[in-house]
Amino acid sequence: MDERRVPEALIGVYVATILGPALVLWGRETGQIALPGAVAAALVLGLATALAAHRVDDLPATLEAWRVVAVTVLPPLAYLPFMIVATGPGSADALVAAVGLFAVVPGIAVPVSGALVRNRRLRAAATDIAVVIVGGEDGDGESGAERNWPVIAGAAVIGVVMIATGAFVAVTGSGDFASFTSGIGGLSTVLLLLGDDDETELAVTDNGLRIDRSMTRWDALTGYRVTDEAIELVRPHWYTPTRSFERAEISDEDALVSGLAEFLPRLDEHGRVEMAARRGEIAG
Repeated sequence: MDERRVPEALIGVYVATILGPALVLWGRETGQIALPGAVAAALVLGLATALAAHRVDDLPATLEAWRVVAVTVLPPLAYLPFMIVATGPGSADALVAAVGLFAVVPGIAVPVSGALVRNRRLRAAATDIAVVIVGGEDGDGESGAERNWPVIAGAAVIGVVMIATGAFVAVTGSGDFASFTSGIGGLSTVLLLLGDDDETELAVTDNGLRIDRSMTRWDALTGYRVTDEAIELVRPHWYTPTRSFERAEISDEDALVSGLAEFLPRLDEHGRVEMAARRGEIAG
């Protein structure tokens, strides 16, 4: 199966899952559409949306935009107040709204799948320029959060499922939610432990910086700094923290710095002195 089909399919599932309950609830209120017709209409709209997504030239890149994330994550949450305020506990409408609330799961999966596809394509097309190892058996794994981001994303999805299920149980009054949350919490812990590793491969490539299997494009970085303790990668926005790697844990610091210098400006005092010297040479 073409990897591009995955986000397309998820978009279709998301649209069908969020619109189906809305059509069912509308039909129950107005009598304008029966349950089979509402389900059929939702499936047709989901399929049509998936086909429309197929016509987008670079769908994975489009799905990374924050507007797409807002559109696929926030709308299903509108079912939550409806479940609590507009319906009674255990009612049929509450059950239908719970299905719509669960659309947040494929909603989150849409931008995540787009990011994974785009990351894989960047990695496959990249040419390594400098490859170093950060950390090891005795390393403290400072960059582990960057390394384990797919596992952490999976744990986040599990958390959303827990919230949606909790809302469902609270409204319907059914099920043993304590056992459910205990089991899911244990599963998320296992996922994080399975992703743990003390060694990170850091590669400077022509397409960006690769941290193990995760790619960061050069245009997503402002520059780099070399401090007494670490090499820091600076990103342009205040809400994106600086990535830091302990110098003592880098297998070949000179190769890493040399590779970074090909694509990024050096932002510490040494870099400012070099930049001033170059400007003086040009002026001369």
